[in-house]
Amino acid sequence: METEKNISGISENLAESIVEQKELENQSRKKGILDGIRIAVSVSENEELEQLGLSKQHLKDIMIEVARYLMANGGTLLYGGHLKNEGYTRLFAELSYQYKFLNDTSFRFVNYFPFPNSISLTIEIKADFVKQQVEPIIIEIPEHLGAIDKQRQYDPFKNIEDKFIFSECFSDMRNIMAKNSHARIVVGGKQSKFLGYMPGIVEEAYYSLKANKPVYIIGGFGGAAKSLSKVICGELPKELTNEFQYNNEILQNFKKEFQDKASVPMDYDKLIHFLKQFNLEVFSDLNGLSVDENLVLFESQNIHEIIFLIMKGLKKLNEKPSL
Repeated sequence: METEKNISGISENLAESIVEQKELENQSRKKGILDGIRIAVSVSENEELEQLGLSKQHLKDIMIEVARYLMANGGTLLYGGHLKNEGYTRLFAELSYQYKFLNDTSFRFVNYFPFPNSISLTIEIKADFVKQQVEPIIIEIPEHLGAIDKQRQYDPFKNIEDKFIFSECFSDMRNIMAKNSHARIVVGGKQSKFLGYMPGIVEEAYYSLKANKPVYIIGGFGGAAKSLSKVICGELPKELTNEFQYNNEILQNFKKEFQDKASVPMDYDKLIHFLKQFNLEVFSDLNGLSVDENLVLFESQNIHEIIFLIMKGLKKLNEKPSL
């Protein structure tokens, strides 16, 4: 009988301890240094990884760690990804679930689905996302494109009309995401064979800077992010020139046909002219890091160094009274 009482007492104490622990977690959640901050994330594989002695896994490792720190400190991630297994959407969704807190109904991760990625978003997948504290947002097809046949197959690499549809849908999503976020982090990124008007990483940074939002460039993993950092430093990487990008007849015809209808400049000279407004000093003033700190972030492959600098900049951002 005495033993039963003891067990009962231990169980009650354990239950009380769990409740207290959850309360502490909730208090910690409320005091997160990134509470209320929505950070757009731009990440994709790039052609230079092997040349740098890196692999796709290195890129995933850095992004998972960055995402983990952001969520653990109360931040919300915004991403525009697909549902394929090799993508980042499911990875970020798992992290969102792991770092949710008791009675915290806020979404820790928001994934935007433009056309055609939105086609694969079933009711069941939506429900599963919500369980994981993920908010799935479908970006409707822009009205100016008219009626779009969602059933047929599109090939943006061979058909310029299809490429225009893809480009407009993705540009619309990127513009919306830039407006809905407080800051953006970019890393990696293809510089050729991309779906939109320009490398996705560059276009997403373009929209964020256009909205006067801070951008953090992780340049040590090469790709479009590295090219972007070079422009900020006053250089002109060949990858962001008309000669490099419009290097075949299909792409040249695409530019000729749609440059007057495009949502973003299809002329890389105009793009560079815009980006040059954000020289290193202006860029640094916007993201809260010093010039030297940004230069380190442009080159570093060290996870701890990268996270420290991004968290430092975002913490300053959150301390601004206007936010």
